[in-house]
Amino acid sequence: MIKRATFNNSISVTILLVILFFSFVPVIMMVTMSLKDSILIYGDFWAPPLPLQWSNYNRALLDLVWPALRTVAVAAVSIIGITLFSCLAAYAFARLKFFGKEFLFMLIVFIFLVPGVLTLTPSFVLATDLSMRNSLPGLTVWYIGGGQVFAIFILRAFFQSQPEEIFESARIDGASELRSVFAIAVPLARPILVTLAIMNFLSIYNDLIWPLLMLNSPENRTMTIALQAYQPPNERLPGRPDLGVITAGYVFASVPILLVFAFGMKYYIEGLTSGAIKS
Repeated sequence: MIKRATFNNSISVTILLVILFFSFVPVIMMVTMSLKDSILIYGDFWAPPLPLQWSNYNRALLDLVWPALRTVAVAAVSIIGITLFSCLAAYAFARLKFFGKEFLFMLIVFIFLVPGVLTLTPSFVLATDLSMRNSLPGLTVWYIGGGQVFAIFILRAFFQSQPEEIFESARIDGASELRSVFAIAVPLARPILVTLAIMNFLSIYNDLIWPLLMLNSPENRTMTIALQAYQPPNERLPGRPDLGVITAGYVFASVPILLVFAFGMKYYIEGLTSGAIKS
């Protein structure tokens, strides 16, 4: 019986390793291409990247650093806004009693169930009427509003699972509801807040459709728009883009995502597992 269990575990590990290998193949190919000369890519795609073309990264960095900074800034401000307003709203739904509470929350659930693609046209018309197009603040405000529904839905359940006795003790000591939110509810919900922050960062940083609709001028381009239009010419191959530099741009664009996961993975996993247990 033990031998059979060991054999089954070996098969499972082998399958997982194979899946992991094929998952990393596109990443390895991307990094390899980013270190190649474009002539080598066009001439012999599978040749090793020798000599290493670090100049590809220098050129991509100079071209894409400002779109990257703009996108990170938009994502950071949006996440702060989403977290602040959703914490207040979720706490109200979880701890306070007011008229129409259940109806309003059911309305939030209904909005959550509507596919986002169906709201693109009315959102575009509304953004145009409010003169929010072609501006990063307008894009940020829209991300803050759009991120509320999912955050409120998740945080309400998490706040409801927190012991009521803690909040009763705080009220007896004279703490206001606002003080209870930021002194008790939010610190206890740190793992799920980090999880929401990472999920929103990925969504905002990788978003292409909405920035394409909202932003027109090149000086306001976010990272995805800049990458879509990034076609640096190859000096030695007229009429063809420099594939090495383009691929280096994609590698550079992946760095913020890797950094976010590197520093927030612990809380991200903790938030996912705690959410699963509490649900």
